[in-house]
Amino acid sequence: MKDSKENTYSPNHISTKERTKCILLAAALLMYGVFAWYRGEVYIPDRSGDGIRFTGTACTLIYCGLIAGAANCISVVVDHYDKRNNESNYRKFAMVTRTVSIALLALGTVGSILYDGLQLWQ
Repeated sequence: MKDSKENTYSPNHISTKERTKCILLAAALLMYGVFAWYRGEVYIPDRSGDGIRFTGTACTLIYCGLIAGAANCISVVVDHYDKRNNESNYRKFAMVTRTVSIALLALGTVGSILYDGLQLWQ
């Protein structure tokens, strides 16, 4: 006998505008990440024009964070086309990729600041 929840399930709908934004953001994150990885430097501009440059391990951590962020965006689009009743799995995946992305970006930033600070003491 089938569960009554299966009969009432309707797949979620994500608007075309939202899917387009997610695809463009994922593409931008991946392109910027690949460009930064190729150069060996992540550059974050600021108002003064100098910006912040992350190299070495910090660059790698930030690049991995960008990949996790892109995976989060892509999962929104995949969830729209997946008609199975597994939205809770997509929510868990989104939560994990968001957390991993933020943690890697923060770790790369803090690690770079600490490393540069330690270099000043030598």
